[in-house]
Amino acid sequence: MSLKNRKTLRQSNQWSFFRVAVLIGLVIYAVCLFLPLLWAFITAFKTQREFRLNIIGLPKKWTWNFSTIYNEFYVPVSTQTGATEYVNLMQMLVYSMLYSVGCSFFGTLVPCVTAYLCARYPYKFSKVIYSVVIIVMALPIVGSLPAEISTAMSLGIYDKIWGLWLMKAHFLGIYFLVFYNMFRTIPVTYTEAARIDGAGNWTVMLKIIMPMAKNTFFTVMLINFITFWNDYQTPLVYLPSYPTLALGMYRMSYVTINELSTVPMRMTAAIFMLLPTLVLFACFHKRLLGNLTVGGIKG
Repeated sequence: MSLKNRKTLRQSNQWSFFRVAVLIGLVIYAVCLFLPLLWAFITAFKTQREFRLNIIGLPKKWTWNFSTIYNEFYVPVSTQTGATEYVNLMQMLVYSMLYSVGCSFFGTLVPCVTAYLCARYPYKFSKVIYSVVIIVMALPIVGSLPAEISTAMSLGIYDKIWGLWLMKAHFLGIYFLVFYNMFRTIPVTYTEAARIDGAGNWTVMLKIIMPMAKNTFFTVMLINFITFWNDYQTPLVYLPSYPTLALGMYRMSYVTINELSTVPMRMTAAIFMLLPTLVLFACFHKRLLGNLTVGGIKG
């Protein structure tokens, strides 16, 4: 065997060992992520007494705790008249869907359109917008919450779900850069051919460019939906009359006076809240795990 072949074989063995080590590390990492989820699912079917006697193992008698969560899981809300209303589980689910879907849609649409205008129409103001996005991402902005609440109250959008849709409809953030770089990679041949056929600016954007960006748009919207679905701080501050499931879970962590204070009940509510994101991941995992790319012209 020549010296060159020996060197190649030695490098191949080294790479094989490295790949095996990486694979083992990834498997251990995946197991560490899956075991807490499995433990939470098993705990959700235990009673508090059985949980104390058997924290890790399978329950001897599987208990359906979801009915208790459905009947007793609620959040007290103070109305403008001073009375107290109770928002149940299904109402929180509806509020969560309205909040997450609306904010994720408008929070994706605005940076997408703004990035398209800045990328395809390189005027001086487009460069200003791009610079503002970079500066805002680089500089930490703190202490603006009181001003935001005061402005929202003055505009009449405080404590309204559609008001949060408007507040989340801004172009500042990393996804502006994602859309901006994507639109810059689309060849101008598409738009030039459309303009030769008499298409205007709106026709080019809506019928030519946006259909090409739909995969990236949908992927970013999915990521935003998961982010807003798990967000409890924003509804806690801006939606006191419309508690979401995430806010309900936050309130449940402080309950100590009824049956919902037990660990099995909290795990049951957590599994119920996790179900929509699991369904989304199962249906669209290829989009979530894939690259945010766009194809070019095929010859």
